[in-house]
Amino acid sequence: MEIITSVQNQWAAEARKLKQKKFREEKGQFVAEGLRLAEEAAKAGVVQEVYYHETFGDTERGAELLKTLSAGARRFFQVTAKVLDSLAETETPQGIVCVCGQRRISVKDFAPDKGLVLVADGIQDPGNLGSILRTLWAAGGLGLICLSGTTDPYNGKCVRASMGGIFHVPVFTDITWSGAARWALDHGYTAVAAEAGGGMDYRRMKWPERALLCIGNEARGLLTIPADEVAEHVFIPLAEEAESLNAAVAAGILIFSSIN
Repeated sequence: MEIITSVQNQWAAEARKLKQKKFREEKGQFVAEGLRLAEEAAKAGVVQEVYYHETFGDTERGAELLKTLSAGARRFFQVTAKVLDSLAETETPQGIVCVCGQRRISVKDFAPDKGLVLVADGIQDPGNLGSILRTLWAAGGLGLICLSGTTDPYNGKCVRASMGGIFHVPVFTDITWSGAARWALDHGYTAVAAEAGGGMDYRRMKWPERALLCIGNEARGLLTIPADEVAEHVFIPLAEEAESLNAAVAAGILIFSSIN
């Protein structure tokens, strides 16, 4: 086992580049930090490199995880606190950072059975997108299609907000609406768009067995999806003076409504 003591170390420097989207896309990798995410990444079998502080193995849970990761990762490093701080994005790192491989699947090869697939159209806040992923995972959603213009689901903040959902829900990026609509037609999915007002009250909605739920931009709604290309429109009624719901909260309500 190699111990890294310098932030200039080759492997640490390469891992640090993954904070930038262009390097994540180029390498097909992303970073997951913290105990919970490292555990979920290990379960998914996508961990390629491990960087951990010596104190991480002081607990039984941490020691067990290190044992699991050391058997599967291509590279396994103990690092100093300074090096770990340079790799992590949080103010108080939990002692472990993992470089994970993205599961790049073509939407053309995505053929789920009946259930819910969500389309994100221009969602900009990675925290919102991560929370939507977390909810999809919890509710048994089948996949997330990120249309062009949506924030990167492998952004560190999104990965953390997903609480492991990024490892368990198939994610498709940089898809155009025409591509998503064609996929829906080929697989018998009905597009349902969330609207700020108008359409059907979601409580009266009879959801199709194969639903393609479309969630738009936090401030402007749907950006690239033409209203007349969506079969159903639903809204969540609000109290008289309430302005709007957070995009992730609105998505969560509709996700569970559509599935249950």
